[in-house]
Amino acid sequence: MLTASRLTWFVIAFAFALPSTLVMFRDNGVVTRDAWVKSFVFAAAVAAVIAVVFGKGSQ
Repeated sequence: MLTASRLTWFVIAFAFALPSTLVMFRDNGVVTRDAWVKSFVFAAAVAAVIAVVFGKGSQ
């Protein structure tokens, strides 16, 4: 279930993960479209895991 806490954790984690993964996936120092797509997907996956682990659900 999506709660405000999980949404907040997702946004915060995504904001930190996207630039990090963008640096990691760039090609020879050049940021390409492929690097953006890979970074976006990987950052979303990382942020989702963090949101589930640290976010508080309604119980």
